[in-house]
Amino acid sequence: MKKLLVIISFALSTTLVGTVWAQQPEQAKPVQTAALIQLSGLVVSVDSLQGLPLVSIRIKNTNKGTFTDEGGFFSFVVKKTDTIIFSFIGYKTVEFILPQNLKGIKYSIIQPMTEDTVFLNTAVIRSYPTPDEFDYYFVKATIPDAYYEASTRNLRKKTLENIAQSMSMDGAESQRYTTQQQAYRYYYNGQLPPNRIFDPFAWGQFFNAWKNGAYQKK
Repeated sequence: MKKLLVIISFALSTTLVGTVWAQQPEQAKPVQTAALIQLSGLVVSVDSLQGLPLVSIRIKNTNKGTFTDEGGFFSFVVKKTDTIIFSFIGYKTVEFILPQNLKGIKYSIIQPMTEDTVFLNTAVIRSYPTPDEFDYYFVKATIPDAYYEASTRNLRKKTLENIAQSMSMDGAESQRYTTQQQAYRYYYNGQLPPNRIFDPFAWGQFFNAWKNGAYQKK
């Protein structure tokens, strides 16, 4: 009888242990995440060591990136395996490869950029010895009609306006525009900007433009 009780107790204990072990949840496996770091730095000119504003900073083979502020500073999130491309009008494009053995989640750099030299064809300009000689050759000069008509078309007001509107802003103009926009937001921070619908000067400009035919269909 005792042996039977021992066998039954052993069988029950084994069953309970197996049941408890089966009910234990599996340990969560660590998730493999990409090594992200906060890359910050300053982009400067090699010659003057001044910060370059609005430098385009892009991760190679992606559309992700940022721009430097008016002082040349930048900060954004990248991976340790990324290659960073710095490009700016008038300067040579630079690529920076992040080190593989980075430790921590933050990394700072100072990226210098060198001006890109553009070679143009040689142009020799000679002045006439005297004003009288200049007047003589200017009067005697024969300008082809095709050149004269082309220059006249290029100097038309509408043509010059179209050329001006199609030109993109350079670095200095972009910086000035961005600074003006930021100053406008800071000036009216916490309040509504003024509405010029009650501005008599704006109405005066509208009526003058209307009288001059600015809104007529062409």
